[in-house]
Amino acid sequence: MKVWSYHIPTRIHFGQGILEKLEEILKGYSDTRRVLIISGSHHLKASGLEARLAELIDKTRKEPIFYTKVPPEPTVEAVEEALAFAKNVWPHIVVGVGGGSPLDVAKVVAMMLINGGRVSSLVGVYEPFKRDGIPYIAIPTTSGSGSEVTPYAVIIDPSVPRKAPIVSRRSFPVHALVDPQLTISCSPDLTARTGVDALSHCIEAFLSQKALPLTDLAAKEGARLVFQHLIDAVRDGENLEPREKMALASLMGGLAIAGAGAGLIHQLGHALAVFNGISHGEAMALFMVPVLEFYGEAAQDKLEVLALQGEIDPSELINWLRGWLASMELPTSLRDVEYDPAWKDQMVELVMSRRSVLETLPLTPTPQDLKDLLEKMASPP
Repeated sequence: MKVWSYHIPTRIHFGQGILEKLEEILKGYSDTRRVLIISGSHHLKASGLEARLAELIDKTRKEPIFYTKVPPEPTVEAVEEALAFAKNVWPHIVVGVGGGSPLDVAKVVAMMLINGGRVSSLVGVYEPFKRDGIPYIAIPTTSGSGSEVTPYAVIIDPSVPRKAPIVSRRSFPVHALVDPQLTISCSPDLTARTGVDALSHCIEAFLSQKALPLTDLAAKEGARLVFQHLIDAVRDGENLEPREKMALASLMGGLAIAGAGAGLIHQLGHALAVFNGISHGEAMALFMVPVLEFYGEAAQDKLEVLALQGEIDPSELINWLRGWLASMELPTSLRDVEYDPAWKDQMVELVMSRRSVLETLPLTPTPQDLKDLLEKMASPP
């Protein structure tokens, strides 16, 4: 067995109603006053969560300050705007609330308030921060990104263009509050997209050459939970049991990629998003089957293990996945999304530029492999 290490400094609080724990956590920061909540433009007010957070923070005699302009797919400009707002109020604590985008933006803001620098110079960089940031608390309201337990903040830089993570062990949240009740307001479409994102984390971490015994355990359990409970969560969003299982699956996926990283499904998804702004979950659904087909025998043994987690016939996993994704009306072909073949070469270049990621794959693609994959996905059936 290879020598390995795994470290996650985030204290995880999980379960229905665990949001109330925020009051106790904030009281532990007795010498602080201003709490900056970073979120998207719609969810906080529509769900009533803004009022609940304000009430909890008021109880600690701290001042809640809300920034709710994070877009669904954050860009360098979006992070800069959030950072400028934060500098005007100089918070003592940053709280990210929402899906992966608000959590990632909050993560970067908390770090850059102390470390400074330009956002564009950090995208795609590993360990750019020299000092710890402002204490950061993550509260996910979707079940997919796992950002609450990862060192990644994925940002689009249109000037390059590219979509890549800012990676730092210092950017792990201090606390993660994972409350399945907060996901009830997610639409069936959002539930499906984020759930497939969680599965992509589990699959890619399990297939990674950087996989560890602990990440394998998390990946297998996360995949099992998605296979068994995502459809129920999509069909009956008010049912807390599948919501709780999917929240746990998302957490497991985050723990898995925190140690083992993601792979080619993510890199192709990131490359496409630069051009057409496709949502992350849709991109994961789009490239999942083609990438697994490309891996072929190189990933066969591990894919058989994952199939058995969901009580799926291993020989039928690819066909099962294709039908399963289609049943949730998720895209499985470039013909299903706004794709211009003129993007192909630049997409391939973006993927191939991520050498540190490519080296962890079960089968490393050549540029021609990727061009062939994209052409096949764009061709008529």
